[in-house]
Amino acid sequence: MCGINGVIRFNEDISKDELESMNKSIKHRGPDDNGIYIFNSKNLRFLSPEGSKNYSVGLGHVRLSILDLSEKGHQPIGYGIEDDKIIYNDNELDDADIIIVYNGEVYNYLELKEKYDLNTETGTDTEVILKLYYKLGFDCVKEFNGMWAFCIFDKRKNLIFCSRDRLGQKPFYYYFNENTNEFIFSSELKGIISVKDINKKENINKDAVNLYFALGFIPSPHSIYKNVFKLEARQNLIFDLNSKEIKKNYYWELPNYNPIYDKNKLIEEGKKLLYDAVKLRMRSDVPVGAFLSGGLDSSSVVGIMSKYTDLKNLHTFSIGFEGKYDETPYINVVKDYFKTNHHHYYFKEEDFVELIDKYGWIYDEPFGDYSGFPTYKVSEMAKQFVSVSLSGDGGDEIFGGYRFHLISKRIEYLKKIPVSVRKIFLNMLSNNLLKKNSILYLIREAVKLSLIENNEKFYSELFDGDFIISDEGKSWIEKNLKYCLNKTDNNLSESLRIFDLLFRTLSDNFLVKVDRASMANALEVRSPFLDYRFAEFSQKIPTEFKVDFFKTKKLMREIIKDILPDEIVNRGKGGFEPPLDMWILNEKYDSILENGIAILEDIGLEQLVKFYKTKIFMSNQRFVKPKVKKNNKLYSIYKIRLFLFAKWWERWIR
Repeated sequence: MCGINGVIRFNEDISKDELESMNKSIKHRGPDDNGIYIFNSKNLRFLSPEGSKNYSVGLGHVRLSILDLSEKGHQPIGYGIEDDKIIYNDNELDDADIIIVYNGEVYNYLELKEKYDLNTETGTDTEVILKLYYKLGFDCVKEFNGMWAFCIFDKRKNLIFCSRDRLGQKPFYYYFNENTNEFIFSSELKGIISVKDINKKENINKDAVNLYFALGFIPSPHSIYKNVFKLEARQNLIFDLNSKEIKKNYYWELPNYNPIYDKNKLIEEGKKLLYDAVKLRMRSDVPVGAFLSGGLDSSSVVGIMSKYTDLKNLHTFSIGFEGKYDETPYINVVKDYFKTNHHHYYFKEEDFVELIDKYGWIYDEPFGDYSGFPTYKVSEMAKQFVSVSLSGDGGDEIFGGYRFHLISKRIEYLKKIPVSVRKIFLNMLSNNLLKKNSILYLIREAVKLSLIENNEKFYSELFDGDFIISDEGKSWIEKNLKYCLNKTDNNLSESLRIFDLLFRTLSDNFLVKVDRASMANALEVRSPFLDYRFAEFSQKIPTEFKVDFFKTKKLMREIIKDILPDEIVNRGKGGFEPPLDMWILNEKYDSILENGIAILEDIGLEQLVKFYKTKIFMSNQRFVKPKVKKNNKLYSIYKIRLFLFAKWWERWIR
């Protein structure tokens, strides 16, 4: 696990200082080692004079040592094809034919080494990636089981080959502007900003701001800045250095939904896969621990880890919150059951205050998931004991664990009732007295959603009204939901789950939260449920085996029932969030929210300004008391997004 940087420039040299500056900006991702390689194409022995370009390539790497802790794990690392030689000394890389900088872990590297009969000189997965690229070309990534973002410079073919893992666990930002004759990439925006002066008001991508306020994050390929992009999950990028053309393609497709109704067979397959995914992610030359929330997913991971390690060496880490948010009782059940070496911390308001200014540095483009605060804290605690921690991320997206998965199943039942009857029922439930009853209100909303005729517009129509939804947001949602509907033959429930898996909750949202918070502490987080085989397996599980009218993750509970205590197997969905909304609603932060609205006005986003002034704050004055009650969860979320946006702007924009 590391951080990568690079600069490709035409007709102009790259300085060592530039690469060193980029490495320094993301040193937190790899404090154990760093390396730099700079190449000028005028010395390229493979270069064809006809139609060729004069270019320079600079590659930088910061290392968090996980596999092969010796100097042989140093990057950039190269491969001399003719001599079948791995080159890991920066000063000798001119003798290499292909050179890589790589962030991530390919967990099945030992199996691939055996499958392709590779002779290796190091104990790294990096060497396996290089040699399989030589054997298989761009298709090598189809063999990898893991998480990655890498860049390979192929001197023979005058090209740059970049790739991001299937579900987007590892980040890859790049700047490209044909007019400036340069391509810059980094694991974080910090790396690009360190050599490119782009963090100015005039460079703000307004479409990205609208997407942030609509979704709570900025989805790929967008970034907060113009001319800076994110490589999408499951994408390869090939940059032809002769033609200066960039081509991107998806190298992996989620299979279509094709349910198997043999429950026993699914349970057997799911259990085997879970054990193998956990075991693979325990491969490491440094200590491995686990995050433990007390929920089904993280508890299952800990349970299986206990089969493969001495329990006294199994460190687990958790965060508790005072009051109704606290999951500590469930955490205690699991840690006592498995007798792990457990570490627990109560996240308090003073922790939040301490991290407010740092949050904008950790997440260097606007990011609205405030559970990043406790995620940072649990990562900080874990780093004191281990360098690798397993997590339960992805279980909800695979097995159907979110509230909307439950709601979508209920909508399927409701759609069996004639439309005319549902409309009458909806009018009856519009009575103000009924709307005050929370249960009847939820029923009314479910009936309302069941009347949306075009499934493709399910989310975008839902987001109208009290939600912020820009044209950019509607377009993004409808395009991606249509893709999911095509994968499921218009099955709404399965489509919403796939929408979460591929677009809404993981790659640019929850996985950003975990990657930045953990890597800010030089901690690698591995997630067994994000094994791509689980994503493919989920397409075999019938919807009714995932959720019914009342219960989520039904098949998963069957898979893990002999692993965990009944109290955990049968519990409902919890959450990992502090009472941050109450803290931010404190009047002492009013000036930050006011500043956020002023920023939106200054960059000309009138729709957002109008939303905040008329929906959330009193419209007869510029900024006074909240218009809505403090316990309104929806509007609290939008206040938090505004708060975090304003703090990000304060940290980065000049």
